[in-house]
Amino acid sequence: MNREKYRAALNATELREDFRKETIEKLTRVTGGRTEKEIELMKTRRSLKHTIAATAAAAALIVSAAAAATLLSPNQVAGELSDSTLQSAFDSVGATRIDQSVQSEGYTFTLAGMVSGAGLSDYAQEVDEERTYVVASIARTDGAAMGDPANNLNTVFTPLVSGYLPWQVNAWTLGGSAASFTKDGVAYYLFDCANLEVFADHTVYLAAYEGDAPSNKEFQMHEDGTISFTNDIKGPHALFTIPLDPAKADPAAAEQMLREIGLVE
Repeated sequence: MNREKYRAALNATELREDFRKETIEKLTRVTGGRTEKEIELMKTRRSLKHTIAATAAAAALIVSAAAAATLLSPNQVAGELSDSTLQSAFDSVGATRIDQSVQSEGYTFTLAGMVSGAGLSDYAQEVDEERTYVVASIARTDGAAMGDPANNLNTVFTPLVSGYLPWQVNAWTLGGSAASFTKDGVAYYLFDCANLEVFADHTVYLAAYEGDAPSNKEFQMHEDGTISFTNDIKGPHALFTIPLDPAKADPAAAEQMLREIGLVE
């Protein structure tokens, strides 16, 4: 993918000004007009099922060094997207190599690594805003080649933050964008959004699934604030916990971010 295509891919995911209004209307339809109290009661009744589902999801998470060795590294992915500044950032001491994999319905999702900061991309040199860049990939578990990402799974990547409803804090409300390409039969994704480190005093997730903006059809938040997929989730999917240093949490910056989203007055 050349620089122009990458820039176009990023611009294509910018949020419209009326996104929040449309999201609220969509959530009202999804929840069937239920009140917040009714939704909380539903979550309480399902707590046992939630615990079982969370245990099963944890058991599915694997770390495969052998598989990771055959994949492009985060800096190589940035290089394929002609972003030399980000390529260097993924080679810096501030970058985190993760290499966690999850298998789901014949596909292997891998969270390769991440880096956060300002001015880390050739396409954001003029922007002072700090952002998080995440590299992930999807491969066929049987070794068959993936085609172009746009012609295969309709995969959505989104961060989620414990304690906040998935349809409130996600890729859409955090200004997320993504670019993708296929190499040697593996689909690679570079996702970026507002700096996730400000939420480092919470559990921060990266979810991958087929669909659109998060709703209560795909996700559920438990009484302790943790988030998981619902039992009704369809298609290949994966939920990773992003390793963040709690010392980098910035509650003031997080509050300002939430205020801009409209969750804090």
